[in-house]
Order: sequence, then C-alpha cells, then structure tokens
Amino acid sequence: MSPYAEWVLTQFHAALGKASGAQRLAIQRAVIDLFLAAASYSERQVAMFSGVMGLLIDKLDRKALLELSSRLAAAPHAPLLVIGRLSWSDDIAVAGPVLEKSKVLGDENLVEIARTKGQDHLLAIAGREQVSESVTDALVDRGNTNVTQKVVSNSGARLSELGFAKVVHEAGSDEILAAMLAGRTDVPPELQPFLQLAREPVKPPAPVNSPRTSVPVAAKSRPQEKWMPISRSSSGGWDR
Repeated sequence: MSPYAEWVLTQFHAALGKASGAQRLAIQRAVIDLFLAAASYSERQVAMFSGVMGLLIDKLDRKALLELSSRLAAAPHAPLLVIGRLSWSDDIAVAGPVLEKSKVLGDENLVEIARTKGQDHLLAIAGREQVSESVTDALVDRGNTNVTQKVVSNSGARLSELGFAKVVHEAGSDEILAAMLAGRTDVPPELQPFLQLAREPVKPPAPVNSPRTSVPVAAKSRPQEKWMPISRSSSGGWDR
C-alpha cells in the first residue's frame, strides 16, 4: 500500500472514531455501494477498500455487520481479508452468508473453519454451491447427522472414497442418509453392496422357544389309588 493510501486510511480512522453509530452505518453503505458499482478493481483499489472495510468492522454493531456480510457474500471480488474476518465470526448470523455463498474463500480457509468452528458453521459450508473433496472430508469427519445429510444431499458436493466409506457406514443406522446416498450417481461401485445392505430393512430376530423340560417317568402324574380303611381281622391279619 502506498504512503498516500496509508495516510488516507489514518484520516478515515480518526474521523470514524468521532462518528455516531448511525453515521458509521451510512458510511458503510456508501462504501459498499461504491465497491459493488464496478465489475472489477485493480489490486491497489481492492487493498484500499479492504483497509476501509477492515476499519469499519472494528466499529460496527451487530446489525451493521449482518448487513455487511449479506451484501458482500455474493460479491465475486470482495476483499479476502474482510470476507475472512466475517467467516470466522462466532456469530453464525454474521459468518453464515459468506460461508455459504462467498467464492472468495478457498478450500484451505473452509477446511480450517470446518476443523475449528461449531456445527452451525459446518452446516453453512455444506450448503455451498460447490464443495471440494478436501472440504467434505473435513465436514464428514467432524459434522453431526444434519451436516452429513446436507453434504450428501448437495449434488455440488464431491466426496472422496474415504468420505463415501464413512457415510455408507453411517447409513447403516440412518435410513434418511441411506435414501440420500441411493439418489447419488457417484457412489463408488465397490461400496454399492454395502449401501444395499444399509438400505435393507432390519428383520426382527425369530422368537426363541424355550426348550421343553423332559419330565421323568416317575415324576409324571398318575391316577391316585383309592385306599380303603384298614382294620385288623379276627385272625390277626390286616384287612382292607
């Protein structure tokens, strides 16, 4: 950056410190309008816009940050430093739009965020129009069920063989995920049999009959004999 550009940014920073919240929001809108008005800028011009927007980010409230993120998310030539700062925000409402839409973010940026941030950030990345294998690997590795399902349902997300293997394994206990996988045309042929097994309904185990206990012959019930009263006969024997 040239000495003159640095001087301009210094003056802008000093003036920004005296501005009210409403004035800062108005300045932000004017800067973004000016930035989005042209289709392309020189490297020096992008650096100047990046410096100005970077100073604005430090002074803006949440409402202004939400607007900044929303407006810059789809800008193909948005300053990387500004998009990067927005994408790392812990506030998913600020980070979400750029994570899902900004083409300025490269795979390295996305993988690092996927390995570090929470599930809402991963979910936003999974919804991008195009997602490379290195990014989906990170998403599948750390993502919860919602993240994995969103990756698989995204036709623009490419999965590696390792990613497919993990997802097919998870599909064994997730019917929705199994159905989503079945709708993809890029599942490796060697994993198709496992996917078919995952889609088959689980049959309940056959009832186990308890073994019949054999009853000893002697223990079997038998008709009871009727015994007559016994009396002693006159001859000294016992009569029934």
